[in-house]
Amino acid sequence: MKQIAKKTSILIVCMTLLTSPVWGKGIAVVTNTIHNMSTSQPAIYGNTYRSSNVDQVCVFCHTPHGGSLDGPLWNHSAPVNNFTHYNSVTLSGIVGENRPVRNESLICMSCHDGSIAVNTLHNNPNEIGSDPVYLAGLNPNVPIIGMAGGVPAAKIGAVFGDISVSGNLTDDHPISFSYNDVLTAINNTPKEFEIRTVAAAELNGVRFYGPENYVECTSCHDPHVDYVTQQPEYAPFLITPNTGSALCLACHDK
Repeated sequence: MKQIAKKTSILIVCMTLLTSPVWGKGIAVVTNTIHNMSTSQPAIYGNTYRSSNVDQVCVFCHTPHGGSLDGPLWNHSAPVNNFTHYNSVTLSGIVGENRPVRNESLICMSCHDGSIAVNTLHNNPNEIGSDPVYLAGLNPNVPIIGMAGGVPAAKIGAVFGDISVSGNLTDDHPISFSYNDVLTAINNTPKEFEIRTVAAAELNGVRFYGPENYVECTSCHDPHVDYVTQQPEYAPFLITPNTGSALCLACHDK
């Protein structure tokens, strides 16, 4: 009887963990996404940003040898770290306005701020020995991807009404700041400034970085998640669905 009870308890724990929001991360099938910039990119994207001579899927971001330390086996150059952050009286007084973008987000900007061509790699594929070639006439500077069938929208760092601007994050969610610092600073402020604990945010799918729990691009986004052929609720590359503003409310207590 004890063994049966023990097995039942283990089963209940496993089922609880599997149904918990923290385990709700989307299915990672990068080959089905526009982040697959190889010759096998799905036709749904209309060959918008696809190499014509490289069939390796991962090489545009990762390399097993000769990469940089900016990210995990990172195979791409980082942009100039000169970004203007979102500013508010409350936040800037806590985390500062002129903080640098940390590597966890800078690697996203290496493609998405439009300043560096996506075919500029540290370690080129062995079969070609040079930079990948893109279909003729297409700009290899990749903007952020909109939700309508992968149609490109404004790049990150552009401003409303002028997509040619780079490095301006004043109209984007704050990044590269310590969640711990904000929690400490607003601990006794009115409810409209409250945010949830680290544990509560993580339980609902948010990812933090380092002992200070930094908020970065990939706190809310997962570059590998397949939201086109399955899981549309994860668009655009969300780390957890935002149905009913669930992702927003994972951190914000309003």
